[in-house]
Amino acid sequence: MKHFFILITLFTALVACKKTTVEPPENNIPEGATPFTDSDILFVPYTSESPVFISQYNDTLRLNFVERKRTQEYYAWDQTYFTFSTDPNLELELRLRYLQSDVSKKTLAVYLPYVDNSGVNRTNLFEMPIDYVGVEESFFANAVDFYDTLAVNGVERYKVYEVTELVSTDEAKDGPKNFTKLLYNRADGIIQMTQKDGIVWTLN
Repeated sequence: MKHFFILITLFTALVACKKTTVEPPENNIPEGATPFTDSDILFVPYTSESPVFISQYNDTLRLNFVERKRTQEYYAWDQTYFTFSTDPNLELELRLRYLQSDVSKKTLAVYLPYVDNSGVNRTNLFEMPIDYVGVEESFFANAVDFYDTLAVNGVERYKVYEVTELVSTDEAKDGPKNFTKLLYNRADGIIQMTQKDGIVWTLN
């Protein structure tokens, strides 16, 4: 019986001394990619401000800031949300992420909202690389043009991306308020938005 208790004691001691296996933290960065830096994050310059846009007919559109959150998922590393002053049900999202077809490429996806011909709220996708070097030979060659300097309504803007929709809108999901072009840069964020009906909203 004495030997039995000694064995039990030894077994208990061994179990107590056994190292607990610590699972490594989940890595949300795709293989071959590098983490988003503070400089990358600043490609979206908004923190809490609500920018105002004026149309060529002097109508006003305010993008009302809702929130910004750091989700740190490869498909949504950092997200910023706005609603339209003209329709609070329309939500605009700017999403920093890794491009699905090239995981090492960091991009900004902009989801511009609109109401289709059937009255359904939808979004149209515009996407650009946050590094403009080699844009003309990249995945974005047919969707993005880059300008060192561009005059927009008489104002000089620098390092501007001119972005068209990434995927053509299905005719059944189209509408006159659907956006067809976006001007964007790191310093100002969204500079201009052009709708299918010809309305052009320019940063005030």
